[in-house]
Amino acid sequence: MTEVGDILAAAIEFERFGKEYYMRFHELAKDSKAKALMKGLANDEEEHAELLTKHLETLGGAVAGHSTQVVESGLEKIFPHRILKDSIETRDAISAIKLGIETEQRSIDFYAQHAESSSGELKEMFAKLEKMEREHLQLLQENLEHLRDDGVWYGYVPILEG
Repeated sequence: MTEVGDILAAAIEFERFGKEYYMRFHELAKDSKAKALMKGLANDEEEHAELLTKHLETLGGAVAGHSTQVVESGLEKIFPHRILKDSIETRDAISAIKLGIETEQRSIDFYAQHAESSSGELKEMFAKLEKMEREHLQLLQENLEHLRDDGVWYGYVPILEG
């Protein structure tokens, strides 16, 4: 695969991980605002993966298979005693959001680096994805702040593309 193909394949893996992580968190959360936030983020990550996949396929590349074991083992470390549906408490949610923030920051850094070194359509796509991941990061940071201060979820405001 070409270098661009390798970059796109890595980006697809970031997005798949994000989708799986947020969907698993959605399943575990009991708060309706938390569920909406995680479901919205998962949907966004899935759209990002689809966009990246289309670009990879135009280069003649194919998306590799993906295992959910990485997500599950990570969740077991964050929620060692609460892997049951609707069972996440505030302290668990704070840990999960921190991991989400780290994941979003890695994606931002990745897309910023590749937007800088790319040109044309790829540059635009990476810049757009970086912007969207920054919005995800902000949502997670706002929810973290609300959970720490008030013990309640801020929720989810859909990201409108313009």
